[in-house]
Amino acid sequence: MAQQTKAERSQAAKKGAATRKRNEAKRSGEEAKATAKRAVGTAGSAAKSAGDAVKGVVKAAGDRVR
Repeated sequence: MAQQTKAERSQAAKKGAATRKRNEAKRSGEEAKATAKRAVGTAGSAAKSAGDAVKGVVKAAGDRVR
């Protein structure tokens, strides 16, 4: 195999750096997406719990009236 010239090494290094940067951006985006999904799930759970608590209070108040 022939020796690489300085220009070829430089080009290969730039290509490798670009690939690493692109992969890192992809990982970062996927991480942000997963974090957002978890946040939405947590907010949904909190809302459901609050709704259930309100239902319980209303039911208890209704039971007292009868």
